[in-house]
Amino acid sequence: MSNNHRQTAELSAFTSALSYARIPEPALERARLCLLDYLGAALAGSRSREAGLARAFVARVGGNPQASIIGTDLKTSVPLAALANGVAGHVYEVDDAHRYATGLHPGATVIPAVLAAAEYCDSKWGDLLTAIVAGYEVAGRVGRAINPSHRYRGFHSTGTVACLGAAAGVARILGLGAKETAWALGLAGSMAGGLFEFLQDGSMSKLLHAGHAAAAGVTAALMAAEGFTGPSTVLEGKEGFCRAFADEYNLELLTQGLGERFEMENVYFKRHAACGHSFAAIDAALELRRQLQGKEKEIRRVTVKTYRAAAVLDKKKPETTREAKFSLPFVIALAIIKGRAGYFDFVPANLQDQEVLALAAKVDVSEDAEINSTFPQKRTAVLEIEMQNGDKLAHSVDIPRGMPENPLSKEEVVEKFKSLAGIILSEVEVVKIAGEVLGAENDGKVSSLLSLI
Repeated sequence: MSNNHRQTAELSAFTSALSYARIPEPALERARLCLLDYLGAALAGSRSREAGLARAFVARVGGNPQASIIGTDLKTSVPLAALANGVAGHVYEVDDAHRYATGLHPGATVIPAVLAAAEYCDSKWGDLLTAIVAGYEVAGRVGRAINPSHRYRGFHSTGTVACLGAAAGVARILGLGAKETAWALGLAGSMAGGLFEFLQDGSMSKLLHAGHAAAAGVTAALMAAEGFTGPSTVLEGKEGFCRAFADEYNLELLTQGLGERFEMENVYFKRHAACGHSFAAIDAALELRRQLQGKEKEIRRVTVKTYRAAAVLDKKKPETTREAKFSLPFVIALAIIKGRAGYFDFVPANLQDQEVLALAAKVDVSEDAEINSTFPQKRTAVLEIEMQNGDKLAHSVDIPRGMPENPLSKEEVVEKFKSLAGIILSEVEVVKIAGEVLGAENDGKVSSLLSLI
């Protein structure tokens, strides 16, 4: 694909010059909600086994005490803090995601990177929020430009695309110019990686994708600040990121409407604690549960037609909690039997619940060509339940709750944060954090938040 336009340079110039005053209020409000949503996910996740393993690694390799590990009183180097906090924020599948950049979780990648850098630089709130917006902007645009081809080649945008977003955000915290920001993107693009092979056995590598992306973004920006160069045409170059990571891509999406709209608009907050590609099916299942009126045991069969990225989530009997979150049969059965699929529902008792497992065994998932052709504009799932007496119930969902077109309210996002953060903090502490994130003045210091988390 020929291209005479230098998208990397244009993106770098835009993000390096971006200021708090130039960002529309809706985007700033969204950035605050993204930060709050991430903190809820990370605080809860900090108590997970996986986050503990990441901290054990950090403790083993050591690091100057520059930035905090969320949920603890520990400090380590900026890259290692970003890594540990990225893992913690992604572990329970409750962190935000991008509507069109398939597989991209900007909250668990951009935010731990810029938060660690902001602590190290003793930044102000305005700088932190600007950096979050900048990071989401780059990650969102690159993710949209190369997906869904990127996903279909087996790549996870959280481990690849997010490296660039994290680098852009940290570069903004450091106050790098356009040239150095382009170097940072070039270095981050060279460190990108993340494979969807974790779906086969539910391994922890998916979580490292988030942690690595955050750490890579920090490393790239800090090295660029020292004068270490990266390719300044990393995105559009003939051997650059887009060509290397996708069979089909659209370079125009990298800069189209830059400054006129913000990728913050395309972020969605999770209502369910599972893969976002399962959300339409879960919403449809919840509606069918209402129609069943207590007749769940009379179900003979459930069929699901959906798009390719969702249809691959077809494992009927997950062995672990992580596998369960990526199993359409399980989450559909969970929604129908238990009436929800939130953070508190993916527990060992439900993984072993015989009624849930029996129903999951009756769920058949298939890819539908017509539905697939509408993705990612739609995220359709069509569910049909056949009863033992031959009756059929059906419901389809094109845009699940939480998506920008069908959003959670601000109040719902705040309540979600409180329920997650409340796992390890008191109600008073939780309220203080929410108040700080949603109401802090832009010239106040971010340190006021860090002392709370």
